[in-house]
Amino acid sequence: MKGYKFKFEKILNLRIRQEEQEEDKYLILKKELNALKNKIKTLESEKENIFKHLRDQENDLALNISLRRYLKNLKLKQERVRKEKKEKKKEVDEQLDILLEKKKERKTLEKLKEQEIEKFVKEFLEDEQKELDELGRLYSMGGR
Repeated sequence: MKGYKFKFEKILNLRIRQEEQEEDKYLILKKELNALKNKIKTLESEKENIFKHLRDQENDLALNISLRRYLKNLKLKQERVRKEKKEKKKEVDEQLDILLEKKKERKTLEKLKEQEIEKFVKEFLEDEQKELDELGRLYSMGGR
């Protein structure tokens, strides 16, 4: 709009960039969290396969012992991944809070910009109407 310049435009652009950066961080953390969830599912599936193998190979004592050791290590690994998932979930939640705060800051400035534009347009139309009224009065008085 000609003649109008939002005085906080640079700040608004900065807020938009900050929001985009925080959103990128959030999406990366969500992707990492999903990878951990998939890893837990994979470990669970592997654990089930070992249980099945243990049931099928009851007679082979050496294989049974090594599978049980492997199963124990697998359970420890699964617990570590679950703990890591819990920590990552906490990070995701914190990042979501940051992202929502950045969105709120941006929306506040955008609302201010909208209000200023509406005020500018209203003042512009009022000035325009005054000019038209003045021209109409001059024209009706016979002057040009």
